[in-house]
Amino acid sequence: EIIASGTCGDNLTWTLDDSGLLTIGGTGDMDNFDSYTSPWHKNRDFIKKVTIKNGVTSIGENAFHNCWRLASITIPDSVTSIGAYTFSHCEKLTSITIPNSVISIGDGAFEGCKSLTTITIPDGVTSIGDSAFSGCTGLTEITIPDSVTSIGESAFAHCKSLTSITIPDSVTSIGESAFCGCYGLTSITIPDSVTSIGRAAFEDCKSLTSITIPDSVTSIGSGAFGGCEDLTSITIPNSVTSIGEYAFVHCNNLTSITIPDSVTSIGDGAFSNCTNLTEITIPDSVTNIGNYAFSYCESLTNITIPDSVTSIGDGAFSECDKLTIYGNEGSYAQTYAEKNKIDFKTIGSDKESFSSSVNLANVRIAVFLIAFIILIIVLINKKTKNK
Repeated sequence: EIIASGTCGDNLTWTLDDSGLLTIGGTGDMDNFDSYTSPWHKNRDFIKKVTIKNGVTSIGENAFHNCWRLASITIPDSVTSIGAYTFSHCEKLTSITIPNSVISIGDGAFEGCKSLTTITIPDGVTSIGDSAFSGCTGLTEITIPDSVTSIGESAFAHCKSLTSITIPDSVTSIGESAFCGCYGLTSITIPDSVTSIGRAAFEDCKSLTSITIPDSVTSIGSGAFGGCEDLTSITIPNSVTSIGEYAFVHCNNLTSITIPDSVTSIGDGAFSNCTNLTEITIPDSVTNIGNYAFSYCESLTNITIPDSVTSIGDGAFSECDKLTIYGNEGSYAQTYAEKNKIDFKTIGSDKESFSSSVNLANVRIAVFLIAFIILIIVLINKKTKNK
């Protein structure tokens, strides 16, 4: 029995029956709606299933926003676009098949679909909108096709159950906070096509142990890997010229890192609170070390700072109580170390000290051998006389 009906586009009609089935038919695009203005909004608590018939070409913005009892939906091949926030907060939706005809997925399209476990994005899609799958806490895997060129801001943010994801070679940019808060993500490979990693792109991916950054990347955004507590090491390629503010803040298990010759500046707080970082070498290309760049790196024992560095920010090494700075005599590094009461040694001084110790030891051995030989000669002569 039909309990409600109406229109939802110039040539589209809808009906809702007493079983909770919403059927949409006709030809052309569906209207776009605000969060609470869809024609079936007042009946949203009754909607359990949606069937969209062939002929419908788009699903409007906010069409099924907050239809919390919606568990399944059928989308025909005639649909080419899914609007912004179309299925946002459909908390009982467990799976959905997006047809190959779809070329765009709007911002927040599946945001907050907590029961959604898997989804396949068809080959025709070229972009994944901002927050498209944000807060899909039950999502464990997703396949991104080669047709996608960009991943929007917060696209998969807080997908806590997502353990792995493959980013295809077609993607050129990863948006801000794209995978922020994906606690279950353990590893990820960024393809050679990517040139920039956005701000907070992998922030708080607490289980991430390894990541491969390709030579194509030129910048690492602010907070890009902040709070990646299980990350033990990372290689930054020679293509990177800047490391953003707080890029690796609170990477507590990071023990070593190699900064390439291409980097010219290290941002504020870039490695702050990396409590297990023991040593680091700054390349000759770096001219500036930002405020609090290595603050609270409690295990940092030595750092080599080249003559190219002419600016070190406030508190750059605050609370690094075990630190010795190595640099050249008369360098800015020496001036900074003395001003901030940090132990300073000239580059090679340890080697010279070691060499001196070795030479002294050699002299002592030689003296001992000579004395021993003399003693043997004396004993032999004495024995000969006694005969």
